[in-house]
Amino acid sequence: MAAVHSRFNAFGEVSLKSKWSIRFMMERMVQWARVPLKLGFFKKITVHVVVMTVLTGLTITGTHAYRYRREMYALEIDTAYMVYSALSHYLTAHHQWYSVYIRRHIDFELQQQFMQLDPDVDHFLQHRPVQVTIYDELGRVRYDYRDNTDRPPAAPIAPDEVPRQTTLEYLRAQGLIRVSGPVDTRDAARGFLKVYIPTKLSQQMTQLWITAVQILLVVLAGTLLLSLVFSRQTLQPIRALTQAAKKVHRGDLDQQVPVFTDDEIGELTTTFNEMIFSLGRRLDVMHRMQEWTVRISRQLDADRLFDTLGEMFERMSTADAYRLYLYDTEGRKLAVRLEYGAAALPPPERDELAQLAMRERWTIYLKSNGSANNEPVDVAELAIPLLSGKHSVGVIRIGRKQDKGLYDDDTLTILQTLAQHASVAIDNANLYQRLAAQERMAQEMTLARQIQQSMLPRAAPSLPGYAIAGGSQPALEVGGDYFDYVQRNGYCYLLVGDVSGKGVPAALIMSIIRALIHTYLEFEAAPVDVLRRVNRNISSNLDPDMFVTMSAVELDMAHHAIRFGRAGHEPLLVVHADGTVQQITPPGAALGMLDAATFDDIMVEASYTLQPGDTVVLYTDGITEAQSATEEEFGYERLQAFVREQRGLAVPDLYEAIRAEVRRFAEGRDQLDDITLVVLRWLG
Repeated sequence: MAAVHSRFNAFGEVSLKSKWSIRFMMERMVQWARVPLKLGFFKKITVHVVVMTVLTGLTITGTHAYRYRREMYALEIDTAYMVYSALSHYLTAHHQWYSVYIRRHIDFELQQQFMQLDPDVDHFLQHRPVQVTIYDELGRVRYDYRDNTDRPPAAPIAPDEVPRQTTLEYLRAQGLIRVSGPVDTRDAARGFLKVYIPTKLSQQMTQLWITAVQILLVVLAGTLLLSLVFSRQTLQPIRALTQAAKKVHRGDLDQQVPVFTDDEIGELTTTFNEMIFSLGRRLDVMHRMQEWTVRISRQLDADRLFDTLGEMFERMSTADAYRLYLYDTEGRKLAVRLEYGAAALPPPERDELAQLAMRERWTIYLKSNGSANNEPVDVAELAIPLLSGKHSVGVIRIGRKQDKGLYDDDTLTILQTLAQHASVAIDNANLYQRLAAQERMAQEMTLARQIQQSMLPRAAPSLPGYAIAGGSQPALEVGGDYFDYVQRNGYCYLLVGDVSGKGVPAALIMSIIRALIHTYLEFEAAPVDVLRRVNRNISSNLDPDMFVTMSAVELDMAHHAIRFGRAGHEPLLVVHADGTVQQITPPGAALGMLDAATFDDIMVEASYTLQPGDTVVLYTDGITEAQSATEEEFGYERLQAFVREQRGLAVPDLYEAIRAEVRRFAEGRDQLDDITLVVLRWLG
């Protein structure tokens, strides 16, 4: 057992080193195989096949060499131990017979007798000792045998180096196995023995590796040749795919690669062909969608837009019927704007699919089994809501396909995308119509304002001994207030009027009133008579909710007197030079409110003789009813107090001061009503 234990200690280290050297080499090969190489795919496959072949060959060779080495080690060790044991038995018997070691007997035995066989097979015996040395207790050499004189003689050893236990050592550099131990473990013979036995283990292992490498190279060459053949066959469809992909990259989608095999590469080729076909179809559809989107986005005329939308949905859906609903915000219901093949769709009042899509604001699909939901599966008909932002524009209802098939996912996606563009286009067209209408209205308002302003006096008349200033500021583009100066036969008529309401209707009524006044002043001199004639003409033609208030003043410049007729208008103010204010309010009703007889009876004329420095103020309720930020009205008292305080101003300055005071009082609030003001003063 000691010998066996020593055997494994002696040769285990060598085996472990060999195993680690093989592992290190394999790791380096794997690391090299992982290094990215700038090679073509074909060359990469070849390189990887070679690397894997080398790794596999090295693994198999290394494993078998390791096992063979262990077996050879075991065989050599067993043989060396047997030689040692045989020699030990012989020396023990020799010592017991002679009591000493006789050199010539031992030499004769080792040279002529020990492990000698027939000459024909003697050359197979390679384990005859080449040197045998016997030491005594003190390490002195008692016997030393050498089979040739090339080996150095044995030297004495220290007493503590005497081999008292059997050990085996492999002397690789010398090609020897050394077995050391006592001549006899039972002390039947004294002395200690070292036996050197030749071995060709290193030469055999070297030859083994050479043979393995040669076989590996042959296998590698065959593998390389096969890899070249199979790689070319395998890579042919891949090269075709690569060329086709490059052409697709350059924009040529007319590519179909032949399918060479039924394996994964063939499946890849089939998938590539399907992908290119699908891509070409999708690009064609996208191009058509883009064309339709551009067409409808440029169309701002509503009628033409809806004709284009109908054509678009008919062609892109290939449906046998469609219906375009618009949402009526006032009636809060869907109204049919355009339809095709109406007989294939339910009547609008029973079109539950469109109603549901409108309520849910989600596309609703009618399945082939008659059920309806928002799942795009097994779709026979559909209704898509037209949404623009948060408000609903309408619904596009699409019937069954002309071939009676089901709608696929691509078609459903296209229709929903076009519906979104249609919603925006309809919204833009409606907005354009509103803006166009507003622009036309603005133009009409501007024209009406220009006409109205042309009817109002551009400048105050020049009256000897008098100063006069006046103007009108409408609350809107066109106002309903009116003022005028009319000179006839030495008289000057001052007119201020106000039509109920504002804007164009009021301006139109006022233009009629102006024309009537100018006409009747040719025949009548008294202001009240002119007002009676005007009322008689318009009372039966005005709407019940419209009326006109007016003040008419006749100025007799020769006698410095005025006659005043008031048709339901604001009181006339006369500011005297001493600061007193006189309010003249003769009876009278608004024009157009009463029948002619009643109006004539109520109307009373007032007269007044002016004093030097008197100031006459005519105005509309836009001044007295102007409101502050707290909704307080300007009022009669504030007007009278202001003109009293500012009576010393020249007439044009007083006119501007009154208007400025009203604006100051309003504190920046929007003007609520038209403001008209006329100021007259006798400079006397």
